[in-house]
Amino acid sequence: MKKLYLIDGSWYLYRAYYAFPEMPDRDGHNINVVYGFFRMILKLFHDKPDYFVIARDDPTKTHRHEIYPEYKANRVKAPDDFKAQIPIVQELVNKLNIPNLIIPWYEADDIIASIVKKHNEDSEILFNIFSADKDLKQLLNDNVIFTDPSKWTPYKTKDFIQEFLFQPENILDYLALIGDSADNIKWVPGIWPKWAGTLIQKYQNIENIYQHIDEISGWIKEKLLDWKEEAFKSKDLISLLDVPEVNTIGIEDYRFDIDFNKYNEILVKEQNFVSMEKAIKELKNKFQMPQQTSLF
Repeated sequence: MKKLYLIDGSWYLYRAYYAFPEMPDRDGHNINVVYGFFRMILKLFHDKPDYFVIARDDPTKTHRHEIYPEYKANRVKAPDDFKAQIPIVQELVNKLNIPNLIIPWYEADDIIASIVKKHNEDSEILFNIFSADKDLKQLLNDNVIFTDPSKWTPYKTKDFIQEFLFQPENILDYLALIGDSADNIKWVPGIWPKWAGTLIQKYQNIENIYQHIDEISGWIKEKLLDWKEEAFKSKDLISLLDVPEVNTIGIEDYRFDIDFNKYNEILVKEQNFVSMEKAIKELKNKFQMPQQTSLF
Protein backbone atom coordinates (compact mmCIF):
# COMPACT_ATOMS: atom_id res chain seq x y z
CA MET A 1 0.00 0.00 0.00
CA LYS A 2 1.35 3.44 -0.93
CA LYS A 3 1.61 6.14 1.72
CA LEU A 4 0.45 9.74 1.41
CA TYR A 5 1.65 12.05 4.18
CA LEU A 6 -0.50 15.14 4.75
CA ILE A 7 1.29 17.78 6.80
CA ASP A 8 -0.37 20.64 8.67
CA GLY A 9 2.35 23.13 7.81
CA SER A 10 0.88 25.92 9.91
CA TRP A 11 1.16 23.76 13.04
CA TYR A 12 4.75 22.82 12.19
CA LEU A 13 5.74 26.47 11.80
CA TYR A 14 4.42 27.42 15.23
CA ARG A 15 5.90 24.29 16.76
CA ALA A 16 9.31 25.17 15.34
CA TYR A 17 9.15 28.69 16.79
CA TYR A 18 8.29 27.59 20.31
CA ALA A 19 10.20 24.29 20.44
CA PHE A 20 13.56 25.50 19.16
CA PRO A 21 15.70 28.15 20.89
CA GLU A 22 16.52 31.44 19.21
CA MET A 23 19.08 30.96 16.47
CA PRO A 24 20.62 34.11 15.00
CA ASP A 25 21.90 34.07 11.43
CA ARG A 26 24.99 35.93 10.21
CA ASP A 27 23.06 39.21 10.37
CA GLY A 28 21.63 38.56 13.82
CA HIS A 29 18.10 37.67 12.66
CA ASN A 30 16.34 34.81 14.42
CA ILE A 31 15.93 31.78 12.09
CA ASN A 32 14.79 29.10 14.56
CA VAL A 33 11.55 28.57 12.60
CA VAL A 34 13.44 27.91 9.37
CA TYR A 35 15.82 25.50 11.07
CA GLY A 36 13.22 23.76 13.23
CA PHE A 37 10.71 23.37 10.42
CA PHE A 38 13.13 21.51 8.17
CA ARG A 39 14.54 19.41 10.98
CA MET A 40 11.03 18.12 11.64
CA ILE A 41 10.27 17.64 7.95
CA LEU A 42 13.48 15.63 7.46
CA LYS A 43 12.34 13.37 10.30
CA LEU A 44 9.13 12.60 8.40
CA PHE A 45 11.11 11.61 5.32
CA HIS A 46 12.62 8.64 7.16
CA ASP A 47 9.35 6.76 6.65
CA LYS A 48 9.84 6.95 2.88
CA PRO A 49 6.33 8.15 1.96
CA ASP A 50 5.28 7.68 -1.67
CA TYR A 51 3.37 10.97 -1.66
CA PHE A 52 3.84 14.04 0.50
CA VAL A 53 2.18 17.44 0.72
CA ILE A 54 2.41 20.37 3.12
CA ALA A 55 -0.83 22.32 3.54
CA ARG A 56 -0.89 25.78 5.09
CA ASP A 57 -3.55 28.27 6.16
CA ASP A 58 -4.15 31.28 3.97
CA PRO A 59 -2.07 33.90 5.84
CA THR A 60 -4.82 36.52 5.40
CA LYS A 61 -8.51 36.16 6.22
CA THR A 62 -10.36 32.88 5.60
CA HIS A 63 -13.97 31.95 4.96
CA ARG A 64 -14.51 31.48 8.69
CA HIS A 65 -13.34 35.00 9.50
CA GLU A 66 -15.92 36.28 7.04
CA ILE A 67 -18.87 34.58 8.73
CA TYR A 68 -17.54 34.94 12.28
CA PRO A 69 -15.20 37.94 12.77
CA GLU A 70 -14.28 36.73 16.26
CA TYR A 71 -12.80 33.51 14.86
CA LYS A 72 -9.38 32.95 16.52
CA ALA A 73 -9.61 36.51 17.89
CA ASN A 74 -8.41 35.31 21.30
CA ARG A 75 -5.04 34.17 19.97
CA VAL A 76 -1.93 36.09 20.89
CA LYS A 77 -0.58 38.02 17.92
CA ALA A 78 2.31 36.20 16.25
CA PRO A 79 5.71 37.73 17.12
CA ASP A 80 7.40 39.76 14.40
CA ASP A 81 10.44 37.49 14.26
CA PHE A 82 8.13 34.53 13.67
CA LYS A 83 6.28 36.23 10.81
CA ALA A 84 9.54 37.37 9.22
CA GLN A 85 10.66 33.75 8.83
CA ILE A 86 7.55 32.41 7.04
CA PRO A 87 8.49 33.73 3.57
CA ILE A 88 11.94 32.19 3.97
CA VAL A 89 10.45 28.80 4.80
CA GLN A 90 8.09 29.04 1.83
CA GLU A 91 10.91 29.99 -0.52
CA LEU A 92 12.98 27.00 0.60
CA VAL A 93 10.04 24.61 0.35
CA ASN A 94 9.60 25.69 -3.26
CA LYS A 95 13.33 25.46 -4.01
CA LEU A 96 13.43 21.92 -2.64
CA ASN A 97 10.39 20.96 -4.75
CA ILE A 98 8.35 19.81 -1.75
CA PRO A 99 4.67 19.62 -2.79
CA ASN A 100 2.75 22.27 -0.88
CA LEU A 101 -0.58 24.06 -1.04
CA ILE A 102 -1.76 27.45 0.19
CA ILE A 103 -5.19 28.31 -1.18
CA PRO A 104 -6.89 31.69 -0.61
CA TRP A 105 -9.79 31.69 1.87
CA TYR A 106 -9.05 28.17 3.16
CA GLU A 107 -7.19 26.64 6.05
CA ALA A 108 -4.78 23.71 6.08
CA ASP A 109 -7.53 21.50 7.55
CA ASP A 110 -9.82 22.18 4.60
CA ILE A 111 -7.06 21.37 2.11
CA ILE A 112 -6.13 18.14 3.88
CA ALA A 113 -9.76 17.05 4.13
CA SER A 114 -10.34 17.78 0.44
CA ILE A 115 -7.30 15.72 -0.59
CA VAL A 116 -8.47 12.79 1.52
CA LYS A 117 -12.01 12.96 0.13
CA LYS A 118 -10.75 13.14 -3.45
CA HIS A 119 -8.49 10.10 -3.20
CA ASN A 120 -10.07 8.10 -0.39
CA GLU A 121 -11.73 5.61 -2.74
CA ASP A 122 -8.27 4.45 -3.79
CA SER A 123 -7.84 1.46 -1.49
CA GLU A 124 -4.14 1.33 -2.37
CA ILE A 125 -3.34 4.56 -0.51
CA LEU A 126 -2.81 4.90 3.23
CA PHE A 127 -3.26 8.50 4.41
CA ASN A 128 -1.36 9.74 7.43
CA ILE A 129 -2.38 13.17 8.70
CA PHE A 130 0.25 14.97 10.80
CA SER A 131 -1.52 17.61 12.85
CA ALA A 132 -2.57 18.44 16.39
CA ASP A 133 -5.98 19.69 15.22
CA LYS A 134 -8.65 17.37 16.59
CA ASP A 135 -11.16 18.47 13.90
CA LEU A 136 -9.25 16.32 11.41
CA LYS A 137 -9.98 13.17 13.39
CA GLN A 138 -13.37 13.08 11.69
CA LEU A 139 -11.54 11.78 8.59
CA LEU A 140 -10.40 8.59 10.30
CA ASN A 141 -11.25 5.32 8.58
CA ASP A 142 -9.51 2.08 7.57
CA ASN A 143 -7.24 4.00 5.16
CA VAL A 144 -6.75 7.18 7.21
CA ILE A 145 -4.68 7.50 10.37
CA PHE A 146 -3.86 10.57 12.44
CA THR A 147 -0.53 11.41 14.04
CA ASP A 148 -0.13 14.19 16.58
CA PRO A 149 3.46 15.33 15.88
CA SER A 150 3.99 16.26 19.52
CA LYS A 151 3.24 12.66 20.56
CA TRP A 152 4.39 10.81 17.45
CA THR A 153 1.91 7.99 18.02
CA PRO A 154 -0.32 6.78 15.14
CA TYR A 155 -3.98 7.17 16.07
CA LYS A 156 -6.55 4.99 14.31
CA THR A 157 -10.32 4.63 14.23
CA LYS A 158 -10.25 2.00 16.97
CA ASP A 159 -8.26 4.38 19.18
CA PHE A 160 -10.80 7.13 18.62
CA ILE A 161 -13.78 4.89 19.45
CA GLN A 162 -12.00 3.61 22.55
CA GLU A 163 -11.43 7.20 23.69
CA PHE A 164 -14.78 8.78 22.79
CA LEU A 165 -17.21 5.83 22.45
CA PHE A 166 -18.70 7.28 19.27
CA GLN A 167 -17.73 7.38 15.59
CA PRO A 168 -15.06 9.78 14.27
CA GLU A 169 -17.45 11.62 11.96
CA ASN A 170 -19.39 12.82 15.02
CA ILE A 171 -16.52 14.71 16.62
CA LEU A 172 -17.76 17.96 15.03
CA ASP A 173 -21.04 17.61 16.92
CA TYR A 174 -19.13 16.92 20.12
CA LEU A 175 -16.96 20.00 19.59
CA ALA A 176 -20.05 22.08 18.74
CA LEU A 177 -21.26 21.36 22.27
CA ILE A 178 -18.01 21.82 24.19
CA GLY A 179 -16.54 24.57 21.98
CA ASP A 180 -12.92 25.09 21.06
CA SER A 181 -11.09 27.76 23.00
CA ALA A 182 -8.09 27.64 20.63
CA ASP A 183 -10.26 28.95 17.79
CA ASN A 184 -12.61 31.02 19.99
CA ILE A 185 -15.54 28.69 19.18
CA LYS A 186 -18.35 29.07 21.72
CA TRP A 187 -19.63 26.16 23.80
CA VAL A 188 -23.02 25.36 25.29
CA PRO A 189 -22.45 26.58 28.87
CA GLY A 190 -22.61 23.76 31.39
CA ILE A 191 -22.25 21.00 28.81
CA TRP A 192 -18.87 19.67 29.82
CA PRO A 193 -17.06 16.96 27.79
CA LYS A 194 -18.55 14.13 29.85
CA TRP A 195 -22.13 15.29 29.20
CA ALA A 196 -21.40 16.09 25.56
CA GLY A 197 -19.92 12.63 25.06
CA THR A 198 -22.97 10.99 26.58
CA LEU A 199 -25.30 12.97 24.29
CA ILE A 200 -23.32 12.15 21.14
CA GLN A 201 -23.07 8.48 22.09
CA LYS A 202 -26.86 8.34 22.31
CA TYR A 203 -27.92 10.71 19.50
CA GLN A 204 -24.83 10.79 17.19
CA ASN A 205 -25.22 14.44 16.14
CA ILE A 206 -26.75 17.71 17.29
CA GLU A 207 -29.54 17.48 14.71
CA ASN A 208 -30.77 14.30 16.41
CA ILE A 209 -30.27 15.83 19.84
CA TYR A 210 -32.70 18.65 19.04
CA GLN A 211 -35.14 16.31 17.30
CA HIS A 212 -35.30 14.33 20.54
CA ILE A 213 -34.94 17.27 22.91
CA ASP A 214 -38.08 16.25 24.86
CA GLU A 215 -36.32 13.05 25.88
CA ILE A 216 -33.81 15.21 27.74
CA SER A 217 -34.76 16.82 31.01
CA GLY A 218 -33.59 19.30 33.60
CA TRP A 219 -30.90 21.91 33.24
CA ILE A 220 -29.23 20.11 30.34
CA LYS A 221 -32.38 20.55 28.25
CA GLU A 222 -32.60 24.20 29.27
CA LYS A 223 -28.99 24.91 28.28
CA LEU A 224 -29.38 23.11 24.96
CA LEU A 225 -32.50 25.11 24.11
CA ASP A 226 -31.01 28.42 25.22
CA TRP A 227 -27.87 27.88 23.13
CA LYS A 228 -29.35 26.04 20.15
CA GLU A 229 -28.48 28.73 17.61
CA GLU A 230 -24.89 28.99 18.88
CA ALA A 231 -24.46 25.20 18.81
CA PHE A 232 -25.40 25.02 15.14
CA LYS A 233 -23.26 28.05 14.34
CA SER A 234 -20.28 26.41 16.05
CA LYS A 235 -20.76 23.23 14.06
CA ASP A 236 -20.91 25.22 10.86
CA LEU A 237 -17.70 27.05 11.73
CA ILE A 238 -15.68 23.91 12.45
CA SER A 239 -17.06 21.87 9.54
CA LEU A 240 -14.29 21.18 7.04
CA LEU A 241 -14.83 22.81 3.66
CA ASP A 242 -14.44 21.38 0.18
CA VAL A 243 -11.66 23.19 -1.67
CA PRO A 244 -12.47 23.22 -5.41
CA GLU A 245 -8.85 23.83 -6.42
CA VAL A 246 -7.85 20.48 -4.90
CA ASN A 247 -10.01 18.64 -7.43
CA THR A 248 -7.77 19.89 -10.25
CA ILE A 249 -4.67 18.28 -8.70
CA GLY A 250 -3.78 14.67 -9.45
CA ILE A 251 -2.21 12.25 -6.99
CA GLU A 252 1.08 12.24 -8.91
CA ASP A 253 1.49 15.95 -8.18
CA TYR A 254 2.14 14.90 -4.59
CA ARG A 255 4.77 12.34 -5.57
CA PHE A 256 7.60 12.34 -3.04
CA ASP A 257 11.07 12.81 -4.44
CA ILE A 258 14.22 14.07 -2.78
CA ASP A 259 17.40 15.39 -4.33
CA PHE A 260 19.96 14.95 -1.57
CA ASN A 261 22.55 17.12 -3.30
CA LYS A 262 20.05 19.96 -3.52
CA TYR A 263 19.09 19.58 0.14
CA ASN A 264 22.73 19.70 1.12
CA GLU A 265 23.41 22.71 -1.09
CA ILE A 266 20.43 24.73 0.12
CA LEU A 267 20.09 23.78 3.78
CA VAL A 268 23.72 23.18 4.72
CA LYS A 269 25.70 25.51 2.48
CA GLU A 270 23.29 28.35 1.72
CA GLN A 271 21.45 28.43 5.06
CA ASN A 272 24.53 27.37 7.05
CA PHE A 273 22.63 24.67 8.94
CA VAL A 274 25.80 22.66 9.43
CA SER A 275 24.20 20.12 11.76
CA MET A 276 21.77 19.12 9.02
CA GLU A 277 24.58 17.66 6.92
CA LYS A 278 24.65 14.56 9.11
CA ALA A 279 20.86 14.26 9.08
CA ILE A 280 20.75 14.48 5.28
CA LYS A 281 23.56 11.91 4.97
CA GLU A 282 21.73 9.48 7.28
CA LEU A 283 18.56 9.97 5.29
CA LYS A 284 20.39 9.34 2.02
CA ASN A 285 21.91 6.13 3.38
CA LYS A 286 18.48 4.94 4.46
CA PHE A 287 17.05 5.55 1.00
CA GLN A 288 19.93 3.73 -0.63
CA MET A 289 19.47 0.62 1.50
CA PRO A 290 17.99 -2.27 -0.54
CA GLN A 291 14.30 -2.86 0.05
CA GLN A 292 13.75 -5.95 2.16
CA THR A 293 11.39 -8.53 0.77
CA SER A 294 8.75 -9.80 3.14
CA LEU A 295 8.85 -13.52 3.91
CA PHE A 296 5.12 -13.60 4.55
